[in-house]
Amino acid sequence: MEVTPCPNPKPHFVVIPWPVTSHMIPMVDIGCLLAAHGAPVTIITPPSSAQLVQSRVDRASAGHGGSAGISITVTALPFPGAEAGLPEGCERLDHVPSVDLVPNFFDANAQFGDAVARHCRRLLTHRRPSCIVAGMCNTWAHGVSRELGAPCFIFHGFGAFALLCCEYLNTHKPHEGKSLDELIDVPVLPPPFEFKFARRQLPLQFLPSCSIPEHRLRELREFEMAVDGIVVNSFEELEHDSAARLAAATGKTVLAVGPVSLCGGGARAPPSLLDFRAASSVDDDSRRCVAWLDAKKAESSSSVLYVSFGSAGRMPPAQLMQLGRALVSCSWPVLWVIKGADTLPDDVSEWLQCNTDGGDGQCLVVRGWAPQVAILEHPAVGGFLTHCGWGSTLESVAAGVPMATWPFSAEQFLNEKLIVGVLGIGVSVGVTKPTEGVLTGAKDGGGAGKAKADVAMEQVKRALDMLMDGGADGEARRTKATELKAKAKSALEHGGSSYMNLEKLIQFAA
Repeated sequence: MEVTPCPNPKPHFVVIPWPVTSHMIPMVDIGCLLAAHGAPVTIITPPSSAQLVQSRVDRASAGHGGSAGISITVTALPFPGAEAGLPEGCERLDHVPSVDLVPNFFDANAQFGDAVARHCRRLLTHRRPSCIVAGMCNTWAHGVSRELGAPCFIFHGFGAFALLCCEYLNTHKPHEGKSLDELIDVPVLPPPFEFKFARRQLPLQFLPSCSIPEHRLRELREFEMAVDGIVVNSFEELEHDSAARLAAATGKTVLAVGPVSLCGGGARAPPSLLDFRAASSVDDDSRRCVAWLDAKKAESSSSVLYVSFGSAGRMPPAQLMQLGRALVSCSWPVLWVIKGADTLPDDVSEWLQCNTDGGDGQCLVVRGWAPQVAILEHPAVGGFLTHCGWGSTLESVAAGVPMATWPFSAEQFLNEKLIVGVLGIGVSVGVTKPTEGVLTGAKDGGGAGKAKADVAMEQVKRALDMLMDGGADGEARRTKATELKAKAKSALEHGGSSYMNLEKLIQFAA
């Protein structure tokens, strides 16, 4: 992506991510894209996330000629978690250990907003903020922006289609009074598209079991209605005019500026893929992933199935075993990322130890973090079994990799409809119920409970067979995925839709 900096004076953006890993990463990438367009950016974060933020900034800087190429300041402000009754170091929502502490986290974040406001006032003396881009639950950001006389944009972490569905639900309320299993019609795109969801498949704010306090949900809706605009990690060619329809439905400026995971690449190969082969700062698991994929590519391109359910995805042990049995019976190589592996029961851990191979075997298990963008970009990878989180969805689209869909919660069932029914680049595993987590009422986050498996090994295997060996249908999915990859790249290039929307955001703030 070649960028021509905007002329002086350049508006100063303050980016304040909602402290959840899956939200922080794309928001930092948005800040990097704005900086690549010539706008100075300050990113405000709690201390425990400062290293994550700085590493993303450094990567983007390297992709644009070093620190002289872009201007980004990372500012860590104290997060009052202990004062709100949270465990020490608990500064991201996905680190909250219990549903009972979710209200405490929102209380701490509200106090964090006071610290942000004080810092923004100090910025007035040398670099006045011109625009605030705030994560979805940083509802106090609108008051800060009004005090500064600056516009405020919200970032939800959802795609435009999911946000359009949410706007319809907020406005028309078809879910109210319905049972969890009752189907709800959400007619947000014209025929031939049709969208029906069980209430239990809707985003958290529309569920009776949501652990976010009601007054916080009201604040979120008030924030959505008060902001000047919406920034979306997407590109206009992807979601069938959903961004334009969202703008019409809300009366807000809606700017699709993604896929933001491409922010650091420039015109060369993805830096993450190059760096992970040799960089001394990379951990052993990351190097092991790429070395294993390199060996599989030598055998056959596009043969590997990648399996990951996001930064917070945890399955009940019984369900994990059904998935595992399907994966180890596959006729193609599998790279499987398991989060929370250290909390699994002994019998499950022993089964994994005996049935997966950390060397040159057919199923490589990574316990913890893996370099997802590098993995998806690797030519050995031919399919992705995903929870349909929007960040993972966009990363897969940007890499041209078809998906098998296994939504867990949040807006992921909405994303599945887009992936499978609208874009035609995915196969549904057939999950009908969300996987409980800390925001939906499970005391243990779903990973250590005794819940039975909802999806049997045979059902998983059928979907994966369709994804990886899909004949004419599979070839059609791969062709569509390849076409979308090219459109994603073009969107961020000079004159592309996302490039121009970044320029519009800068002009809005000027």
